[in-house]
Amino acid sequence: MAGNGFAVDPAELHTFGGYLSNTTAPAVKDAASGVHAANGFDNQAFGIFLAQILAVPARIAMGVVAGNLDKISDNVTKTADSTNKAAEVYANQENSASTALNKFKTELGQ
Repeated sequence: MAGNGFAVDPAELHTFGGYLSNTTAPAVKDAASGVHAANGFDNQAFGIFLAQILAVPARIAMGVVAGNLDKISDNVTKTADSTNKAAEVYANQENSASTALNKFKTELGQ
């Protein structure tokens, strides 16, 4: 679809959506898993006093980071789905417009 210097290639949208689904989202999910795994350390190794000062805040912060990474991964997946749906909408609109114009062309005898 093109007009006024604007063009959309549904194949490129599908390619980008696939990249988001197959590369970006899994990479972010892996990062989140790594943070979740690292957050399982034994805070008793610090001792009671240092655990309260260092370990507990670190675990809270790591939990927040891991949760945010999980949300980002979900958002990337949703963006990939939306991108693929947009590609389909553009392709369907292009096909519908082409069919309608061809119908007029036939009726005009050209």
